[in-house]
Amino acid sequence: MPPRKRPSVAAPITPGRSSKSRLTAAHALEADDESMASSPRSGRQPGHPAAGRYTVAAHEADAELQDDGSSIGEGARAAILFHEPFFDAAMVQLEAGGSEMTERNDTDLEMLYFVTEAEDGQVEFRLPETGFNQKLSRGGEVLVPAGAAFTLRNMSPAIPAKLLAVVPR
Repeated sequence: MPPRKRPSVAAPITPGRSSKSRLTAAHALEADDESMASSPRSGRQPGHPAAGRYTVAAHEADAELQDDGSSIGEGARAAILFHEPFFDAAMVQLEAGGSEMTERNDTDLEMLYFVTEAEDGQVEFRLPETGFNQKLSRGGEVLVPAGAAFTLRNMSPAIPAKLLAVVPR
């Protein structure tokens, strides 16, 4: 079977580490595909979501974020919530203390990031190509333009940030 396009969840930039040594989101997402394939719910039936589920409880998403395969780099984790024909949804966690992820939206549509947990004003969204910079709090959301490079950083010294990513395919 040909590989499917993966959601655009990025590995954080870590000084002193080469990009080849970083674990990327694609690795975490491939592991998730394998675990779904072995799940008893993995067979797709008409009217059923591709991921085999309609809801994901908060405690389930938190448990998936703690799995060994969810690490996408130092201080960043991602868990696929839904893997559908036209979009993917993932929970992203950025640890406190400046953890960040930088990537490019390689889709033809905007990507949505919604901040579900964070210290007020401590999640930074940046579009380096335009110089746009915005501080976000819980409940904040950003649209990443098609083709744009972007950075999300958790500036809180003590509180991890969680974001919901909705990525078109």
